[in-house]
Amino acid sequence: MFAVPFLRRLVWVAAALAGVLWPLVALGNDAGPFGMLFGFAPRWWLLLPWLVLVPLAVRVGTGPLGGGTTAVALAGALVTLFGVAQFDVPSRLSALPVGAPARGDIRVVTYNTDVSASLADRLRSDVAAWDADIVLLQDCTTVVADSLTAIFGVAAVKDRFCIASRWPLLSLDDAASLAAPPDPRLHLKPFAVRVRVKTPYGTIPVYAVHLPSPRTALAAARWFDPVNLVPRLRQSLAERDSASAAVSSVVSRKDPRFIVAGDFNMPYGSAMLTRDWGDLTNAFARAGFGFGHTMQAGVFPVRIDHLFVPEHLEPINARMLSGYPSEHQPVVVDLLWKG
Repeated sequence: MFAVPFLRRLVWVAAALAGVLWPLVALGNDAGPFGMLFGFAPRWWLLLPWLVLVPLAVRVGTGPLGGGTTAVALAGALVTLFGVAQFDVPSRLSALPVGAPARGDIRVVTYNTDVSASLADRLRSDVAAWDADIVLLQDCTTVVADSLTAIFGVAAVKDRFCIASRWPLLSLDDAASLAAPPDPRLHLKPFAVRVRVKTPYGTIPVYAVHLPSPRTALAAARWFDPVNLVPRLRQSLAERDSASAAVSSVVSRKDPRFIVAGDFNMPYGSAMLTRDWGDLTNAFARAGFGFGHTMQAGVFPVRIDHLFVPEHLEPINARMLSGYPSEHQPVVVDLLWKG
């Protein structure tokens, strides 16, 4: 008899914690030092207690003292899964990957290669397996750029961005040259480039993005460096805030169709990501299934590589690949060209 009341209290406490964390994820993810730590933390671990609490709650829920416990446990587990851990399901039933992945009008692969030279040896087979129309590589080495050019016949290469397509590439510009008036934030580092691709459906701008890394700040947290922790977290927030705002400002929303993809170094739901890119459709949030982790840094997987499109391009499938020689893994997105 003692165990049932104790279990009820435990379920209610866990559910209340999920209810508190949910708005923190939605509103404070990657905002401020604590929000940054929470945003990059492996929040899927919070699901583990529910693997025990839900079955126990179901078992006692049918007894005279267990009323409401099952409902509270299920609600807490669902809030943790979808609200806190940010597990996504496709918003369209047709986007569910049943059997072979859906093939849209445009297939895009974005991949931060982490300056991997060994990728060049396997790139031809990888490109064939991707069956991609547009390939965006960040931290692309010279040998990988040469391999990509040999495969496609031509590739746009600039500032460790490599972009190739089965369709003609019409122009290549860095983000700084697109800013009018000039934005000094875009001259600090080449955060993005734009290539115009002549597809069979029309010409669209494709922006490849690589924003500043939070690696140094997160290392201070991982190894508990109390002296440098908060300053480095604040510095990382300021760098990524400035770079994201600057790149977003040069992405013309006047174009009815465009693609923005790459390593944003911001977790899904980041306050900065929402502010600067929330007017666009996040491909994995719309058409992906799962947590969508794109980078494995030790034991801390996180979703920091994203693809955004406006309403006239609809993601119908988004998935992460695995087994590549880098911390990041490729992201594959199928898009429909809407009239």
